[in-house]
Order: sequence, then structure tokens, then C-alpha cells
Amino acid sequence: MVASKAQQAFTAERRAKAIRMKIDGSTYTEIAEELGYSGRNSACVDIRRALERHVIEEGLAVEAWRELELARLDVLQKAIWPEAMKGNPRAIETALKILDRRAKMLGLDSAVKLEVLTIDALDAQIQRLEAELGTGALGIPTAAGEVGETPPAEGPAG
Repeated sequence: MVASKAQQAFTAERRAKAIRMKIDGSTYTEIAEELGYSGRNSACVDIRRALERHVIEEGLAVEAWRELELARLDVLQKAIWPEAMKGNPRAIETALKILDRRAKMLGLDSAVKLEVLTIDALDAQIQRLEAELGTGALGIPTAAGEVGETPPAEGPAG
């Protein structure tokens, strides 16, 4: 059954008051008692629904705005593209700015961390680890024949 306009307005106003009270630190029981909910659980459910609806509506509004802005960039790019393709430096610069803006809006420019290891860096790391193992810096007892130790020389005892 669809609620009347008056009932919808009452519900919206009560939800807004409930949210304000919760933000101000009221418990769900206090909210229920003051605003006429049947109990603390009803107040909790109503506040959660209102917040979820707000988040969904905000998300939809942002997405619609993003789509509008992307469509505007498409129109601008279409207008400038022929001149850019002819080599017009100013048109190329403008086209690049449009492409850059689109990439930012779509999150295509998110940071990518690349770690390049050279053989020298790997060798230095191995030597550092071997040195730590040899001196017991890692708290591992070392004995002859373990990693990082040189085995005793074989031959006649002298």
C-alpha cells in the first residue's frame, strides 16, 4: 500500500530527527521513546534504511554527474580532434588536456608502483642477509656448516 503524501512527509521528518539525534549521541532507545517508534530496534532499522537510501541516492547523483561531464568532454574532443590530427599545436594541447581530464575522471591515472631490482641490488641484499646470519644478528645461532658459515678446510691435521 502506498503511503499518502502526508504520511511520507511525516516519515521523512521523523527519520531526519532520528538521524540528528543519533549524531548528537542519543541511544536508539531514547530515539524510539522521543519519536514514537515501537522500540529501539525499529528506530535502529529506520535510521539504517534512511542512511542507506541517502548513500545510494548520493552515489547515483555522482554517477549521473560523471556521465554528464564525460559526455561534455566527448563533445569538446570531437570538435577539436580534426585540427589536432592536422598537427595544429594548440589543438593538440587542448586535446591532450581533454584526454587528461577524462583519464582523471575515470581513475586511469591511479598510481602504479613499480619496483625495479638490479642484479647489484640483489647481490647487495644477499650479502647483507649473509652477514646478518653469520654474526647472529637475526638471533639464529650459527654453527659450522650452517648457511653463512664456511666449512672447515679438510686435510691433514697439523
